[in-house]
Amino acid sequence: MKIIAVLFDLYGTLAGFEPSRFSLQSKVAKKYGYELTEKGVAQGYFLADKFMAEQNVTYPIRSQSELEKKIFFSKYEKLVLSGDGHDVDVETSGKIFKELQKIPYSMQLYSDAIPVLKELRQSGYKLGLISNMNKTGQEILNEFNLVDHIEVCVTSKDALAEKPDPKIFSDALTLLNVKPDQSVYVGDQILSDIQGSKNVGIIPLLIDRDNINIDYSETHKINSLYELNNFLSTENNQYHTGQA
Repeated sequence: MKIIAVLFDLYGTLAGFEPSRFSLQSKVAKKYGYELTEKGVAQGYFLADKFMAEQNVTYPIRSQSELEKKIFFSKYEKLVLSGDGHDVDVETSGKIFKELQKIPYSMQLYSDAIPVLKELRQSGYKLGLISNMNKTGQEILNEFNLVDHIEVCVTSKDALAEKPDPKIFSDALTLLNVKPDQSVYVGDQILSDIQGSKNVGIIPLLIDRDNINIDYSETHKINSLYELNNFLSTENNQYHTGQA
């Protein structure tokens, strides 16, 4: 079917940390004697975010006790640091993670986000956002000034479910009033974004800003949102010519 809707993940897709994850991590890790590289931190977050996605499938972090969350994020931080080959004990990684939380940071939209969203809206696409953040969709749209760009935002707080749970995707489709095969979902996580959207019949599109998933070939992949319109044009041209 013709694609009429595009849905996005937030963190790693439309927005990232400011200061960067590398700046934050290297600043604290250095106090504990660990030197980090940008490539290593990117690789470490790839492993840690995969760990988080797997955890949300079995026992969502949102549902955990404070002690359980503390243990989880100690292991999460250990994986981040492992990207540079550091084998850090969980007690130390827990201390590093705790110190990281004390540093002021924000999430900022990437430079390609608004121009691409505007272009998609002008082309007539329905736009949605699906996030595992523990805020309501309306809070997210207000916080990132996306009210004029995105029609629907569903979060884990709204759906009471985390990606890759089918419910959070289905809720967004229902609100947009579109069918799965009329939609594309853009995200940076293999399990929570790509597999999660694929499981409900949405066309998945991996965005790999740090070029971490070099060998991944199970779905289409882009490195910037500026490549999205070409992907959509190709998909819809195939539909019109009867190739899809």
